[in-house]
Amino acid sequence: MKLKGLSALAGVLLLTTVMSACGNSNNNEGNTAKNNSSTTTDTTTNTAATNDTSTNEAATNEAAAPATNDKEFTIRVGAWFLDDRPHMVAFKKSVEEGYAKLYPKAKIQWDVVLGATYFDKLKAQFASGSAPDVVFYQGVDFAKSGNLLDLSAEPWVPRLNDGGQKDFQTHADGKTFGVPMGLSIGGGVWYNKKIFSDLSINPPKTTQELFDAAEKIKGAGKTPITLGFKDQWTAQLFFTNWMSSYQLADPALGKKIYDGEVKLNEDPLIQKVYTNFETMKSKGYFNKNAISIDWPQSGQMFASGEAAMIVQGPWMPGANVDNITKGGFEPFDIGYFPLANDEGKVAMGLGSNEALGINAKTELMQESKDLINLMTTQDIISPFMKGDGALTSFTDVTVKYDDPAMDAVQEAVANSTVVTSNITSYIPTSATTNMLDLLTKVVSGIKFNPDDLKAAQSSFEKDKATVTPPAE
Repeated sequence: MKLKGLSALAGVLLLTTVMSACGNSNNNEGNTAKNNSSTTTDTTTNTAATNDTSTNEAATNEAAAPATNDKEFTIRVGAWFLDDRPHMVAFKKSVEEGYAKLYPKAKIQWDVVLGATYFDKLKAQFASGSAPDVVFYQGVDFAKSGNLLDLSAEPWVPRLNDGGQKDFQTHADGKTFGVPMGLSIGGGVWYNKKIFSDLSINPPKTTQELFDAAEKIKGAGKTPITLGFKDQWTAQLFFTNWMSSYQLADPALGKKIYDGEVKLNEDPLIQKVYTNFETMKSKGYFNKNAISIDWPQSGQMFASGEAAMIVQGPWMPGANVDNITKGGFEPFDIGYFPLANDEGKVAMGLGSNEALGINAKTELMQESKDLINLMTTQDIISPFMKGDGALTSFTDVTVKYDDPAMDAVQEAVANSTVVTSNITSYIPTSATTNMLDLLTKVVSGIKFNPDDLKAAQSSFEKDKATVTPPAE
């Protein structure tokens, strides 16, 4: 794995798409609990589970460090994703049992507000001084604004692997402000292994090979790739994943655009990606209702076997199993490959979805540090990463996945150039929206014209002041 020295997550695409996918999905990877919930758990009522591996238990106790403390207190943990999915329920239970060994009389209060409204509430809580002691968060702004405690000296920091050390939203100004709770890919192509096998198709390694595979699938009466562009974030996920690989020919493209050296409507790499979409549309490689169905509907189309490929994030294996079960479809194994450029070179976005930090103004400073330290241990964070479909962010934490497709993901990451930003990190939201609107038009059948990107360039020039470019 080659990690580019780019310091911002791809327009926070990885983060927003994971959250959006959960919010829009009807499968068990989605947010199935009520929109607002807050639960308090008295750790004294839990019986610590027996750990079959004494070494792991010792490691957990060592990582947690302090001796048992009889202090009575309630520690609050804020989150937007801790719902009733099995791995989330198990995560909370493990945390409660482990913390009870350190503080038998403590209570953990899980302040959960599912979905994007959590972040608005968290900002308001920080402003009013009422934020939880420990917070799950997204976006480095929480750290840069002074709301989070500098955790650079904590014992888990040296354990972070290369990706964890360079994770955008948990690091700022040379300091570590949070735990990257696993590293997630920005997306890629998930495919029906049975269809590929029946048609003797190998996972494409270049753009042309992708076109060739699509042509063969179309000839067999199947839809090559299903899109759910009614949810615009899916269009952004597809575009930025492909654009990242083409951007390897000009790694500084984002900065050049920001500095005014290159215009969005004049760059040949950007034009190439639009042309690719135009080619696939003109040849009938997308579903005809690509812009009128959403992500869950495209997922169901893939699960039914009607479509051979879908471009989605790391949640796809679990989502597909659930869609197959609920739809009563014939089960099949899925595979994974990243979107490559013409030469077969691949760039993959990688970063944390959930970050974990401490309120800089908490009155339970040591207790909060102990809680976070506990959460980074193998027995607690590994199942969390597995359930999230995330890769490990620690050198000493291994994750074993049930679906072999995740092995293909790990292999792809190892063989790609990992990036943590792309051009969307350097342009305002308005310009990104213009680009996605144009992409939707192209997928609907309108011929691509580079001049149509002038609207995005105009929005960039108008709203450039709203952009904070990645640090070099």
